[in-house]
Amino acid sequence: MLSSSIAWIDFSEQDRRTMMEVVSLFKQRDTRDELGLGSIRDAFADLFFPGTTTLQTRARYFLFVPWLYHDYERRQVSSSKVADRLKRDEITLIQALQTAGDSDGVIGKVSGASLHRFPASIYWNGLRRWGILRYPGAQSQYHRWLDRFYERQRSRQFTEDHGEPVEGWGDGNWDPGLPQAPPDFPGQADFQITPAEAAYLRERVLLSCPDSLLATLLDCGKPVEDVAFIWQHPQSGEFPGEQQAWIAHARNFSQVMHGAILLYNLMLAELSQSSDLVDWYKTGLATWQDELEACSAVLAAWEREAFWRLVTGSSQIPGRTRAFVSVWLRTLFTDGQWRHLATSREARALVRDRETWLKRGRSRFESQRHLEMWSGVAGIARLDYRWPIARRITNDILRGFNPQ
Repeated sequence: MLSSSIAWIDFSEQDRRTMMEVVSLFKQRDTRDELGLGSIRDAFADLFFPGTTTLQTRARYFLFVPWLYHDYERRQVSSSKVADRLKRDEITLIQALQTAGDSDGVIGKVSGASLHRFPASIYWNGLRRWGILRYPGAQSQYHRWLDRFYERQRSRQFTEDHGEPVEGWGDGNWDPGLPQAPPDFPGQADFQITPAEAAYLRERVLLSCPDSLLATLLDCGKPVEDVAFIWQHPQSGEFPGEQQAWIAHARNFSQVMHGAILLYNLMLAELSQSSDLVDWYKTGLATWQDELEACSAVLAAWEREAFWRLVTGSSQIPGRTRAFVSVWLRTLFTDGQWRHLATSREARALVRDRETWLKRGRSRFESQRHLEMWSGVAGIARLDYRWPIARRITNDILRGFNPQ
């Protein structure tokens, strides 16, 4: 288990301020994918925490959304009116959650009615992945389908045009075990999950994705706070052996690729002729190098072929992405070059070529205008594979068993 740390004993006040600025800089949650690692990041995230996305916030939205649609189906709201009705109710839900006093995680608490993406669209695929939603299509397709669904409900003829049974969801669009909505919903709502709701959501995860880390956390985990990465979870040693191996691969990948993004930002700082930022990123790289030194034995024993089998077995990884990562790893571990990363010509050329190929005319190495738009930090957050989202959602569910 590794964590970043910077320590000093007898530095000047100026040195102390500089180090504090570095600490603050590297705590920023800038998650932009500057070097095109998203496919590998998402392969791990989907393996660990299926049904989650970076836009999700709280677990009870997995109930709020189907509760709304259940009511529309009961009232037989027509296909032409359902989208407007949904938007109106989701705005009501925003107001109700804010009134309840727990605004942490309210989707739309700032934008309100002008919100670009509402909870139903954010949670739609997750609802299907957990088996709460049985309709197999997109949200817009479901809206168009409703009129036909009502007709089939009335006639009880759930068949396609050629007479075969409709596949995928039987005679209902939603899981029949869904708990009932509170009688005053959505006019009143909060994020406190009841024990019955917690049991339902845990059951759905255990049934729909039983081999996932998400299922393990809900089955035998405890709520945790201030745990930045899944490999720092206090119960990680109790996880199934296969999942521990997954976590080790993900931790190693996050660790080694963080150096690439630090080098990228250092190179931009040099182009921008910002001496403060140059010093910051050199300090960041030195800290990263100390971390690699501390875990060099672990990284030397890392089975990279097993890593590639894992990520390519569940996702399509572009060939150029795999080539970039493979060359980066080879560059780092050939004669210990990671110890001299800031001055490595090969590493610098690799990072520059990768960013230039990804962005073409928008490359900060090729376009002065785009370099000037650089804020001083780009994609600096370490890969965490959606763990902060999963932590919040699992905490919500686990605490539902023992509500305060």
